[in-house]
Amino acid sequence: MFYNKQPVSESLLFVTIVDNTQSQHNRFIAHYHEHKDKLFNYLMARLNFDRQQSEDLLMDVVLKAYEKFHTFDPEKGAFQTWIFTLAHNHLVNFWRSNKKLVSLDELDEKGIYPATAKSCEQVSRQLETQKIHHILSLMKEGEREIITLRYLQDLDYAEIAQITGKKEGAIRTGLSRALSRFTELYHKIYSSS
Repeated sequence: MFYNKQPVSESLLFVTIVDNTQSQHNRFIAHYHEHKDKLFNYLMARLNFDRQQSEDLLMDVVLKAYEKFHTFDPEKGAFQTWIFTLAHNHLVNFWRSNKKLVSLDELDEKGIYPATAKSCEQVSRQLETQKIHHILSLMKEGEREIITLRYLQDLDYAEIAQITGKKEGAIRTGLSRALSRFTELYHKIYSSS
């Protein structure tokens, strides 16, 4: 049995490739818009609320994610987990190459403390947020990361485990210890306030 194999025209092949590329681009953009705020907040918390550095690293992570989007497999996990894993790994590399600590004075200079507020409630919320940021900045990097992923990014234990490359049980234990340390530091610093 013979059949006629017609060659695929180059223009049809090009249109197919462009359509696939455009479709992949649109899917990435949709995922990015859904998760960009959470990703930025994650970077802010991990970088002691340095907005400029967070924006720079966000752009690096987004570029890397876009370049590697073809490797994303929704059957292996959610996009959020995938991009947060990229962000985590990028942060690890960043910290290895930049072992600079940020002083509390620098945080103050960067405007962490409120200049003005319209209501007592707003001032109260801002002060509480400052206290939380301050305590987080005093904690070890791993403790800060687990708390940030769990409570600021609202990720579950399995997602945190996948992002950090640790076992779920280790995440639960680490989170428990980190929360104890957070509470201890909070009461030690702010109990007389």
